Amino acid sequence: MKKYTHAWLAFMAIKRLEFAEIPAANKDDAKTLVKWFRNYRDFVIEGSWYPDEVFKDMATSHVIKYKPNTEAGKRTFKKLPTTMELYKLGKKSPLYGKEFEILSGNLADRCEALSHSIVDCFKMLHSEEKGCPISPSNNHIAMRFFIMSHYIADCHMPLHCDSRSFSSGDDLHAYLESQWETQIKKSYKVDTDNERFFYDPDGYPLPDNIKPLMQAVEEDLKSRKFQYGWGTGNNNAWDYMSAISEYSYLMSYRMIPQGYDDTNLTKELYKSMPEWEHFEEYSRYIFSDAIDSIARAWLHVWARYRSWLKGK
Repeated sequence: MKKYTHAWLAFMAIKRLEFAEIPAANKDDAKTLVKWFRNYRDFVIEGSWYPDEVFKDMATSHVIKYKPNTEAGKRTFKKLPTTMELYKLGKKSPLYGKEFEILSGNLADRCEALSHSIVDCFKMLHSEEKGCPISPSNNHIAMRFFIMSHYIADCHMPLHCDSRSFSSGDDLHAYLESQWETQIKKSYKVDTDNERFFYDPDGYPLPDNIKPLMQAVEEDLKSRKFQYGWGTGNNNAWDYMSAISEYSYLMSYRMIPQGYDDTNLTKELYKSMPEWEHFEEYSRYIFSDAIDSIARAWLHVWARYRSWLKGK
């Protein structure tokens, strides 16, 4: 995913926490997190793009690469919250329940590490004297939240979880992501001089001839129930992101059938295939799920921090 796509997803996650019907037990955490975020919205674009622009750990921490393997033994696919479209569609994939192996990538580890890092930074902030040079600031912590959103979003991009290469040749990977980026940049007013969106009265990206895909995502989230839990059997960000990556792998094979990679699939050929007809639909589900996941993960981090603060 590209710069403004990542930033828009992060903004929509904040919006999700503000306007969704949050379960009563988690409502105060969501309310206080949204209020806290309002002070740092100008950092969203820069923070959510740091992993690509500065860290450049694309080959390892932005991916978990899965490959079908008939000798790997039967795999039990993890569960996800029942509202997740990836979960529903992945179970209809021809590879669901089939053997697979993981070839590379530590994306789930990166997300889990960042979730702990954010809480640790809050603990340092509250444990040191004001102005202490070794203490992180709220600005730094906000950046970590937006950095975390980047990795979570990448896990929802099916090609990040597929061992087949689509980044050489016609670079179908970049082409698909550019389709999303173009629609987002056309849908919202961007202040490119200051690397931020212009804002609507609620403090979110200001719509400007919003495209049907973005409108559909916003409508999806208005009607989708917010589930705080990670899904049955998942206890933390690592479990959850591992589950997401499994279903992103399954989705990749729904989007691009077996037998294709960048050696035999051009953009023009793909656009002539039946799967292309579903690209907009699948994009809608990928985005809605990514926004839900970012909101869910952030809320868990914030709840852990506030729980620590109350017992301090």
